[in-house]
Amino acid sequence: MQTETIAIISTVLNERNSIKNLLDAFLSQTRKADEIIIVDGGSTDGTLDLLQDYARNNPSLQYIVAKGVNIAQGRNIAIARANADIIAATDGGCHPEPTWLEELVKPLLDNPDFAAVSGVRKIESANRFELFAGALSTSGNSANEHDRVFHGRNSAFRKSIWTAAGGYPEWLYTAEDTLFAQKAKALGCRVALASNAIVSWRPRPNLKKLAKQYFLYGRGTGRIAQADLTAAFYHLRNHAIWIGTFLLGFYSYWFWLVSLATLIFMYLTLVRPVLNKLKKQGYDRLGLYAYVPIIVMTRSLYNNIGQLYGYWEYNKVEPFKKNHDLYCSGHWKMAHFNS
Repeated sequence: MQTETIAIISTVLNERNSIKNLLDAFLSQTRKADEIIIVDGGSTDGTLDLLQDYARNNPSLQYIVAKGVNIAQGRNIAIARANADIIAATDGGCHPEPTWLEELVKPLLDNPDFAAVSGVRKIESANRFELFAGALSTSGNSANEHDRVFHGRNSAFRKSIWTAAGGYPEWLYTAEDTLFAQKAKALGCRVALASNAIVSWRPRPNLKKLAKQYFLYGRGTGRIAQADLTAAFYHLRNHAIWIGTFLLGFYSYWFWLVSLATLIFMYLTLVRPVLNKLKKQGYDRLGLYAYVPIIVMTRSLYNNIGQLYGYWEYNKVEPFKKNHDLYCSGHWKMAHFNS
């Protein structure tokens, strides 16, 4: 029998501080990749020098410089260049464990009915804020295959399903992997779960960067017409009430009572369920009550603002709706297919 070949692909930009660990992880896998293809979006911090050194000493590794590309474009460029049957994907800043590739591709090699696999993400935190930010950013993949998806940070799939789906949607900055996975599943792609294929990643280090991340995630959800507008308006209404009445409280103290009542309501309905879930996972109470409420409230505010903004872009700004419709109907063409 002919053995299916495997390529690891990754996109990076200004990753000098982490690219060495990433490349060393790729090269030290218990299952060696036939190809390792890195697309650099135009790094200016010395990342390219390291890529050049590694490529010179490792024939299986090649890198491509494509200035200004986003993650979706970079992945499409790498996959188009790959000659392998199976593509394993992760991103710059991540750290795959030594058995990652072996565990990730095993379901595809063992069962031809599967066309994609989702691995598991693990938090790699430097402090308590990152620990809880990671805990609230990491969603476990469903045990139910019908609900299971695969994301670019830790996934593998047959190159044939990438071709059939039309690649990653290049007009999207976020949610590109969600739409790609949904398109693949619509084409009949079955998704396996590799619970021992582990990639570590470090969450955003402060509240400002976390807020931006949640906004961009929400914006991506809106851009692919999957924003829950009813829920978004509901949560933003509550935020508007407590913020507005808090400011009005400087004119009349009675408004602060309304602001406090609204915050208590949001705590009971929004924050407490998350606290209870994390308590069951063994997180310490001091960290839970110090970090989780502010992270949950920040996520709620910025993600829902992002969803509304992204949905407005989907409907009013070209080419989001047009490209979405073309992609879902199978008529969208990758600009970087032949790059």
